[in-house]
Amino acid sequence: MNLVKNNLTIRNAMPSDAEQLCTWWNDGKIMAHAGFPNGLNEQPDETREDLATDTDETFRNHIIEFDGKPIGEMSYRNIGNKAAEIGIKICDTSHQEKGLGTALLSMFIDALFTYYGYEKIVLDTNVKNKRAQHVYENKLGFKMVQVRENAWRDQLGELQSSIDYELTKKDWLAHTQKPPEYIHIRQERPSPDEQYAVEELTREAFWDGNWDMKPSICNTHLLVHKLRQCPSYMPELNFIAEIDGKLVGHIIYTKGKIVNDGGNAHEMLTFGPLSILPAYQNKGIGKALMHYTFTVAKELGYRAVFVFGHPDYYPRVGFRRAAEFGVSTSSGANFDPFMVYPLYDGALDSIHGRFYIDPVYDEIDDVTEADLSAFDKKFSPKELHNPISISVLLERLAPPARKALEGLKESSLKIMTTKSERELLAMEGIDQSVIETICMVMKENALKWGMANANR
Repeated sequence: MNLVKNNLTIRNAMPSDAEQLCTWWNDGKIMAHAGFPNGLNEQPDETREDLATDTDETFRNHIIEFDGKPIGEMSYRNIGNKAAEIGIKICDTSHQEKGLGTALLSMFIDALFTYYGYEKIVLDTNVKNKRAQHVYENKLGFKMVQVRENAWRDQLGELQSSIDYELTKKDWLAHTQKPPEYIHIRQERPSPDEQYAVEELTREAFWDGNWDMKPSICNTHLLVHKLRQCPSYMPELNFIAEIDGKLVGHIIYTKGKIVNDGGNAHEMLTFGPLSILPAYQNKGIGKALMHYTFTVAKELGYRAVFVFGHPDYYPRVGFRRAAEFGVSTSSGANFDPFMVYPLYDGALDSIHGRFYIDPVYDEIDDVTEADLSAFDKKFSPKELHNPISISVLLERLAPPARKALEGLKESSLKIMTTKSERELLAMEGIDQSVIETICMVMKENALKWGMANANR
């Protein structure tokens, strides 16, 4: 389970999280409330093996993150009859007693009911934990099942009492009224229906993506279709995002490689397209998909992720120009939209050369209109997008700035999305006031551009 809401993340615990989990489990102060004031003396090697066997169907440990920093853990166990037993610990004391537990449990519970097929959730708490009881009963709608007096002994041999709670899906929906709007991230299923839905989403997201002035069908959904058939395709990194049970985002990865002057190759990753339904853009879905898949990619042993993308958006996520690392495109060129995200410090040390991607990314532009039209007929009819001329921008600029942009020799306003503020400010006749005008014109025409407007 991988859930994101604002600065909170609940993600699957991975083998690389073993050291962090053991640090928490072996800390008596953290574990005292669970009856282990001396800690559990868990070993990372054993924990890594256990985490590698976790499944969504039986048992799953999760890491809680706040602004990308691990602060605690959650878990659920399938106990049969469509019931799950859950647990939560916020281990970082600086984040305790701030209402995070309620927000985290709300997402976790709703996801178990909405996406994982459970009809009932159970948990227990120490009878002394009045704060937890208030949250379970008054904020989440749990019902007390029983009090177990002196039911168990803690690590020091002292008798403890517990309260058992349960919450049914019916009671949850009646209590919450409106489910919390969080992002649920999971792998794309290899079913024809889901693949079709993903291609349809991609079509919606990129329908106005052409850079020339000729109204035509976008080819990005066909690219996704073809990528799944490539030898470089990474099914382990093919993920979708859902909100309230609706498919709203998708990211797909392939392998690439850096080849140095001596012919030595180093395997890397690239992704694209990254597709977000237009009505769900600017909600952080793209960032959530990237951040989670970067974690998975690092776990798989990869060094870095390259992208050809929006030069003012991706740096916000942590991408840097590939030129800074001595890496160029396969043709030896470099430009601001060609960027890289190192998955750990020093990932690209001493690795330089040219980056090669799967040929399908270039071949897609050679698909005939007849073949593209035939593929597009699988989907519902859609009115062709009328491209916007770059003249709507040029007519708002003073002669020096107009001359500079005319030098690009492009006819569509869409081409501006491939130019960064940094790149344009280096051109003669372009200053900050021109940048502000470009931002305004792009926004008026529903195109994201510039550091102020490039969000997903």
